[in-house]
Amino acid sequence: MSKTTRKDVLGLVQKWQKILKVNVKRVQIREMKRKWASFSSKGTLTINKDLLNLPRKYTEYVIVHELLHGIVPNHGRTFKTLLHVYLPDWEKLHRYLIG
Repeated sequence: MSKTTRKDVLGLVQKWQKILKVNVKRVQIREMKRKWASFSSKGTLTINKDLLNLPRKYTEYVIVHELLHGIVPNHGRTFKTLLHVYLPDWEKLHRYLIG
């Protein structure tokens, strides 16, 4: 199980902001007590530093999840449909992360 680096995170953000057509102005990695990440309305993506200790597929899922909130603000049907389109195994990744 290899760790995810900051460079990996930036590469994934770059990849997915192009695919999803969402503008990320800033990426920060810091300690977060209650969540894996957040994406502000001003374009700041904050990633929980603990995510870097997990395989890259989990980091990618969290990035896609957060960037989709730039399109759909809630976790409703449209949001979940988009997750299925972009990451068909998202539910398995999500279950792992919520423990």
